[in-house]
Amino acid sequence: MNETIQTLLDRKSVRSFLDKKVSESDLIEITNCAKAAPTARNRQQRQFVVVRSKTKIQKLAKAIAKEIGNDSFTIYNCPVLIIVSVDEACEYGDLDSACAIENIYIACQALGLGSVWINQLRGISYVPSIRKILDSFQVPKNHVVWAMSAIGYPSEIPEPKERTEKVVFID
Repeated sequence: MNETIQTLLDRKSVRSFLDKKVSESDLIEITNCAKAAPTARNRQQRQFVVVRSKTKIQKLAKAIAKEIGNDSFTIYNCPVLIIVSVDEACEYGDLDSACAIENIYIACQALGLGSVWINQLRGISYVPSIRKILDSFQVPKNHVVWAMSAIGYPSEIPEPKERTEKVVFID
């Protein structure tokens, strides 16, 4: 089977990570792949913030948990969090972010890393307690965070889940 297709089919959401540092060269490759994802009208309005401090990641997780009223919310104790934000005026920011996140996941899989999509910030980016943290992460005030990706070396590989979406071929 084609190597790219195999990488796509092997990718799983990982929610348990080893306490192992991800190399800067891998993070550069991953963000280059994210930036290579298409954007509507080629506007390229996304920003990628790579947070490598577990303390800062956990601070954000606690603020999100409080805001959404879910004490069990976590960012899976990951060593790296990539935050994808887009100017709020960008008409297709959610779609542009989704394309970038998918490229992040595929790049992680190809590099032997795991990843999982986290989307709780999309509706609360402007809440003062959240905004204060995003400001410290240099996320522009006019940006919406549509997606985040927790990244690291998987401590376990999840079993594949059955895919049940319908496919229709028309001749």
